[in-house]
Amino acid sequence: MKNVISIEICDKEYAIETDESEDYTKSLATEINKMIEDITYRNLRTSKADAAVLTCIHLCDKNRRLMDDNDNMRKTIAQYVDEIQILHKKLASYERQKSPKGSKFSSALEMPDDDSAVLDEN
Repeated sequence: MKNVISIEICDKEYAIETDESEDYTKSLATEINKMIEDITYRNLRTSKADAAVLTCIHLCDKNRRLMDDNDNMRKTIAQYVDEIQILHKKLASYERQKSPKGSKFSSALEMPDDDSAVLDEN
């Protein structure tokens, strides 16, 4: 359900339609205002409008870098999963070759294809 939340940024009021809570949305406005104030404090010649644009550029840059980091982490995880699957197959093959058939040791190392299988404790 969408909420319409009133926030103030740079002394201007905005009505925001969002699924987020009022506290969260207002905390975003507070964070944005703080960033704008920090920019104008460091350079008194910077207008609030210019500071708002600089804040947008900063936040867009930060968002893009986080999305890139996220994509890189997903790729790394996928590579690790692929490596684990290859190693699992190599281990299973090695154990089938080295262990006598029917021994507890060889059957315990054979991993099930799905998570629903349970190893026999006997």
